[in-house]
Amino acid sequence: MARIIPVLTLILAVATARVAKSESPKEVLAQINKDSFGNSVLSVLQLQLATGGPVGEIQILLNNIASQLNGDQKKADKVHESDTVAFEKIIADLEQEIAYHQTQIVALSNLRDSTTEALGEAEVEVRVVTSDIANNEKSFADESATRQSQHDTWVRKDAEHVDQIDAIDEASKIVQHLQAGVAFAQLKSRFEKVQAKLMESKHALFKPLINALTQLASKVDNKSIIKILELLAQIRQQLVASRASLLATEEKQAANWEVQSGHLQEEHKRLVERKAFLENSIVQFKVTIQEAVEDLEDQTLFLEDAEDSLAIQERWAAEQEAQYEAQTFEREQQLEVVERLQEVLTQKVSAASEFLQVREEVF
Repeated sequence: MARIIPVLTLILAVATARVAKSESPKEVLAQINKDSFGNSVLSVLQLQLATGGPVGEIQILLNNIASQLNGDQKKADKVHESDTVAFEKIIADLEQEIAYHQTQIVALSNLRDSTTEALGEAEVEVRVVTSDIANNEKSFADESATRQSQHDTWVRKDAEHVDQIDAIDEASKIVQHLQAGVAFAQLKSRFEKVQAKLMESKHALFKPLINALTQLASKVDNKSIIKILELLAQIRQQLVASRASLLATEEKQAANWEVQSGHLQEEHKRLVERKAFLENSIVQFKVTIQEAVEDLEDQTLFLEDAEDSLAIQERWAAEQEAQYEAQTFEREQQLEVVERLQEVLTQKVSAASEFLQVREEVF
């Protein structure tokens, strides 16, 4: 058995020799003899034959080598199959990851672009709304000033009418006192105050009355008194009607302003709320754009990493496949050499012996 171990070692080395099946046994042995390892094997075989060692032991060793090569190939096939399944799983996962990142990049790009467009539209609209608010406030101020002027005019005219009606009433009382026989001297002071108040108004309506009262001051007669009382009643009626007309106009203008101011205020509220909404939207748009840009950068890096990983895995798989194929080919060649050696040793021992004798004479 001590001789068998070195023989096995050398046979493994010889297994790497490349021979052609068309060669004769002597040519096969001659080819093996040219190789340093083959030369060593043949030396062992020569010694084995010279000492009368059984060829069967060498055959057993060659069978073991063939069995080992076949076993190694089965293991390699199993590892290759397992690696292929694992590789295909890794590749599928990476391709899925790449597709995901590509989808995210498209979605984020669309989000960035659409939000940028929406931001531009919001910024334009907020400027328009700001201008509308300013116009609304100006309209409200102008209309409010107009309404205040109308109201102030009514207050002044109404006060004038009240004073004029009071003066007419006072004049009527004085004339009635004169009609009742009260001396003019007793009413003179009151008469002059009323006359002065009527003259201050400079109303065309009072000119006939002022003239009549002036005549009455110089001459009091019943006919003139009756005429003045009728005139006073007519003037008072006209003043009351005029005051009522002014009040109706004031109420109508006030009602119109209430409606108009309500519309302006509602419009102002709507515009202010719209502006606030747009300004908040602008802030959100900017945040969304910034986040989309940052996420887009991250997704681009993730995509590059995944693509790099895929390339590395594909290179590794190609290397493993090449190595597997090379080792498989080498084992096939080794099995072929073993089979040729077995053929030489089992079927053509005489040729081997003859070659070894000749080899001994040569060396």
